[in-house]
Amino acid sequence: MKQLLFIVLLFAGGSQAFPQLEAPLKGSEYSTARKENFNGFIGENSSTLFTIDYLYISRKKQELIVRKFYKTDLKLVDSKNIYEIPPDGFYGEPIEVFYHNDSIFIFSNLYDEQQKTLFITLEVFDINYEKLISTTVDTLPDDETLHIVEEQTKNGFVLIRSHKFSNLTEQEMDVKYLSETGSVNWSKTLKSPMALQNLDIEKILYTAGGPLYVMCNYNYDPANLSGDDDQEMINNKYALWAYDPQTNFLKEFELRMKGKWLNGIRLELNPYNQLVLAGYFNETRYHTVCGTFSLILGPELNIIQSSFYKLSPETLARFIEEKDREKVKELEDYQLNDMAMLENGSFFLLGERYYKYIERTYDPRTNITTTTEHYNYNSIIVSYFDSVGNHLWTDRIPKYQSSTNDFGYFSSFTHLNTGKEIYLFFNDSEKNNDIALTDYFNYKGLFNNRRFQISYVEIDTTGPVARGPLIGLENPFMLRAKESNAISTSTMYLFTEVGREAKVFSVGLKQK
Repeated sequence: MKQLLFIVLLFAGGSQAFPQLEAPLKGSEYSTARKENFNGFIGENSSTLFTIDYLYISRKKQELIVRKFYKTDLKLVDSKNIYEIPPDGFYGEPIEVFYHNDSIFIFSNLYDEQQKTLFITLEVFDINYEKLISTTVDTLPDDETLHIVEEQTKNGFVLIRSHKFSNLTEQEMDVKYLSETGSVNWSKTLKSPMALQNLDIEKILYTAGGPLYVMCNYNYDPANLSGDDDQEMINNKYALWAYDPQTNFLKEFELRMKGKWLNGIRLELNPYNQLVLAGYFNETRYHTVCGTFSLILGPELNIIQSSFYKLSPETLARFIEEKDREKVKELEDYQLNDMAMLENGSFFLLGERYYKYIERTYDPRTNITTTTEHYNYNSIIVSYFDSVGNHLWTDRIPKYQSSTNDFGYFSSFTHLNTGKEIYLFFNDSEKNNDIALTDYFNYKGLFNNRRFQISYVEIDTTGPVARGPLIGLENPFMLRAKESNAISTSTMYLFTEVGREAKVFSVGLKQK
């Protein structure tokens, strides 16, 4: 493996059976009074599954609806809007919702129109909708953005404020670590010595007692850099801020690859308390993929491993039709979606080919222009790495989802990570389940979800091993993959809709 270049700045401060899946459990359908923006499955206890639906009505009125389902039959138990309308002179909106230990935590914006101040509030409810805590945890100036994440063991919350703009002398973040009651355990202002015009925070990871990791996108445009060729080939887009609150020490890992451009990064902690970063790169500066890379950091913020791998012609041939292989050398429109960490420290990278285009047709007889937006969520790219970060294989899961004027509402995919393998779930055409897993170019497209079925693909550490229907054509409820997720490693919850009717499905693992 070739070594990946990192600059470190240090300073104080196909089958129709379910091979390993149980038969899906189908819940009862329920109606929604309005078209809600389903926010997801937030948690479960031994008997109950909890979901959140957010409904925006106006600037002065929103709803945050908690729904409870019995896990044994997924029947809707009850629901309630727990978001309170702000008093006169204020307006706001919920921004993050978490569930832990039978408590629901809601962070919200609350804007005081008279004082021109934006407050960040925390409200805590029990599962009977009783409010336990209501407190203000921060304020947010107009030139700052706020990020809120849950601590890895769910014992608190990290709040990070960063500046939208910089004076080009330094960039800084204000960090607070809050307890479950909203009290401040520790706080710190972190400063970078680099002159940064823009900074976007893409991911935050923190485990109490360990380092705080913040993945930053600096939004540099390499095409606008001047100077010699070497400078122009440097990608200065991503950086990792790693802060140890115990020693008050910060390292900034600036991620670069000479002659290559990074195109997406994900990070997770492995079972050995090491931070794993991995993603895609290209050699053209465009949004393409020609290889993968990985980096592993120890809890002392030391580099354990770094490497990159350029996809072989044999691998690219799974994605590019034979007639195009001479002229196409990189994968176009593939975007990195997620990282799935397994219990032995090996991991998968998951990406998807996505693109959108707009078609306009003008009728001179009526002087009317018709606009059609085409959304395409196509094949999935899966890369597997061993526990020390070596790339072992990359494969393609053919999928063709095309829709118009629906924002891709029922497209894309979701996954269940069991700790030993992964399962992908998405809407698909029934004809594709009789095609071999290694047949990459004879799959049928699914247009506007006509004659769809909810399908699955099983992938273990050797590659894709099974593909088939999870829920057949008799089911009219379409999967909303982006809003479905696995709360544990043993059960996948799927949210489905048709019109204003909704239904929850679950699928678990067979007992071995």
